[in-house]
Amino acid sequence: MNETTDLKNKSRQAILTAAMWLLTVVLGVVTFFAGRRVLLNTYTRFFPGNLATDSRDGLSLMNILASFPMAILVIAIVIGGFELHFRKAGTQESRWIFAYTLAVEAGFLLLALYL
Repeated sequence: MNETTDLKNKSRQAILTAAMWLLTVVLGVVTFFAGRRVLLNTYTRFFPGNLATDSRDGLSLMNILASFPMAILVIAIVIGGFELHFRKAGTQESRWIFAYTLAVEAGFLLLALYL
């Protein structure tokens, strides 16, 4: 009887941990696109030019320069979050890590909303 209860608790913890990690991944990808949009919009505000001809090369370069480090950051969040969440599954520390990650990603999304 006790073994089945432990198995149910472990499976619930694994499902909750996977759901938290998946939410972190989805928010990381959304944050990537929102952050890139903010950087590109800021670039076009400071260097408007004629977007049809003059600043197309600059806009492409800015897109590459913004996307590469942000993509590395999202990949680090995905891999690091996976390892941390599943290594510390079911503990209070896992929930705190999730809460901090969620707060940072929500902060970036709110920042993108207001910029």
